[in-house]
Amino acid sequence: MDELSINVRRAPTDSELTTHSEHCWVDPRLLRQLGRTGRPQLRVRRSDELALYTVSATVDEQRSDVARMGGGGRQRLVGPDTFDAEVDPHITRSDLCDHDAEAQGEFVERLADDGQERDLIALAPHGGAIEHHTDEQAEFVATTLRCSSWRCKGWRPGGGAHERWHITSTDIDPASFPLLATIARRRFRHAVAFHGFNGAGVVIGGRASDRRKRAMCRAIDDALRGTGIDVRIATGGDPLGGNDGANIVNRLTLRRFGGIQIEQDDDAREHHWRAIAMAVSGVYGEVLGRRRDG
Repeated sequence: MDELSINVRRAPTDSELTTHSEHCWVDPRLLRQLGRTGRPQLRVRRSDELALYTVSATVDEQRSDVARMGGGGRQRLVGPDTFDAEVDPHITRSDLCDHDAEAQGEFVERLADDGQERDLIALAPHGGAIEHHTDEQAEFVATTLRCSSWRCKGWRPGGGAHERWHITSTDIDPASFPLLATIARRRFRHAVAFHGFNGAGVVIGGRASDRRKRAMCRAIDDALRGTGIDVRIATGGDPLGGNDGANIVNRLTLRRFGGIQIEQDDDAREHHWRAIAMAVSGVYGEVLGRRRDG
């Protein structure tokens, strides 16, 4: 399907869109035209600006081409209160190699999977320049343990890839990601997701057992000894806890209870990403009884 023209307008000041810059509302007729249902991701373009959005609700409008965004959502496209844009339900450009995608400021999806793996999948929903080195960590684990991996990578010339391409893990819609859709119903015993955040240290979360999270925390802490980087397990209610069953790292596992989310600050990812990935591989290598390669 080609892009459709839309008219972006201000959201009501009391709506959730005022605090969720990645969300938008659209008229249900527009969603049907785009061939999407539920809470999909859409690519919206205004001139040279691009951004991904999650349709968090459909709202009847007088015109079927109306989309609503809060101030933060419109700012992602450097847009005023009202503006015209183009919307596309096909959010990835995975036919591009990484080099070309980076040069063009694009967003790609990658999957390594033999069609049979059910033990472990390593995830990096925000790779490339969105959260640096997280895709390399997922690739390292997959190569080392010969397991599956799913990564997305996004770039933006001059910076700002996070603002352009980031989609919260609880919002990820497998139907919007063609490669993810091929494995979304399989259910793995274990999943690990690599992330970055603007705080300090490394935070271990997810819905996996406390025993597994403690083992992961010890392994990463050992790997980072002497660096001054604090490693901790997320506490209850921690926004970095990754404890939501809708989080993609949990959603891909049996009964949604096999996921571990690893949040890492800039220092950890920039200077120690490989050591962390090696530690993660060590933990899962013992759990699965797999010899580590490399």
